[in-house]
Amino acid sequence: MIEVVFSQSACGSLKVAQRYGTGKCPDGAIGFIFAKREEGPKPSKKELEAAKKDAEARARQEWERAIPLGGNPADVYGIDVAWSIGDIAENGIGSSRRKVLEQLSSTWAAGDDAGQRMDQMILKSRNSLQEVLERASRGEAVRIWYSHNPDEICGFYWLLTQLQSVSPHGPIYSIKLPEWEYSDQNTLCAYIGWGEISPGKWGRYLPLQQEVKPALLSACAMRWRQLQEKNDPLRIFLNGKLQGAPENIYDSFILRELEAQSNEFLEANVIGNLLGRYQLGIGDAWIALRIEKFIKEGLFEPISAPDPDRPIYGRMLRKSG
Repeated sequence: MIEVVFSQSACGSLKVAQRYGTGKCPDGAIGFIFAKREEGPKPSKKELEAAKKDAEARARQEWERAIPLGGNPADVYGIDVAWSIGDIAENGIGSSRRKVLEQLSSTWAAGDDAGQRMDQMILKSRNSLQEVLERASRGEAVRIWYSHNPDEICGFYWLLTQLQSVSPHGPIYSIKLPEWEYSDQNTLCAYIGWGEISPGKWGRYLPLQQEVKPALLSACAMRWRQLQEKNDPLRIFLNGKLQGAPENIYDSFILRELEAQSNEFLEANVIGNLLGRYQLGIGDAWIALRIEKFIKEGLFEPISAPDPDRPIYGRMLRKSG
């Protein structure tokens, strides 16, 4: 079974999920985050040890409850090229897509090898697409994991359009991430995309698998071509339909969070609050680009510079006027 996801974090997690839960839970280092206290002493050694034991117990429990997916890591393809953003007129992964990715990566620390890393990422995505299409043409089954996350649902429509051009092809299946689900102790969990799913949880979603029949394949391909013709700056999932959108579609959320800040504030905190509070499904790079636009318009001004090896939003800003 060929497995396709649309983020690198999901790709790594799915590969681990194929064997996760098989045999005895392995021993090894475990990491956990202890919430920082605003006031009072640092956590004691006893508290840290208790937190460590709790983390280890939860890790063992997830291992024991996991349903291994099976399969081969070589069958897992992660095509992470941000189809919800920028020019989509090209059918393949070409120069236009590279320009979009370069624009997004401009918000991060570049480094001397930035161009080389971009070349490698584009080449890997192109090769992944070519392998998926070639294997599908030989009759192999393809399973696509997607959600309402803008990049994932755009990737779903885009990949179905590519597969439609292959005739004949093997069966196509999809698994859509639920918008919410109950977890332990009757609590509710909502996920933004497959990149948030830990290896021990992928197997529980196998019963949600559905076959992508020709009617759905044609409908999604037709809709993607319509979006290509319109070629709006962004694409979002709105009222049950994939829609084109202007570049300012998220600005009201961003400006609301910016207005709530004091006169001087850390830009990174604003982006972190936006990602956590509104769960829009967009990444930090697009938010940083929009704030950069507000700075050019004179709404804010930088009063410090980020560290050379950190994203551009690791700086202090001041409200203008």
